[in-house]
Amino acid sequence: MTFIEVEAEICACWNTIDMTADTADPKLRDMLKVQVNNLNAATNALVDELNSLNERQAQLKELLK
Repeated sequence: MTFIEVEAEICACWNTIDMTADTADPKLRDMLKVQVNNLNAATNALVDELNSLNERQAQLKELLK
């Protein structure tokens, strides 16, 4: 599975959790919303890390020229 596929799967999961939370008991809704926020933050961290690695790779390619 590629990074983009994993990111899309995570987004799909948190969208499902978010939709479920909208119809849940208030306490459960709040817990689910926290989990959605956690997944969102984790996904953003992964994207940032991938971007950083891509930048480093580009720098290394330049050094090898």
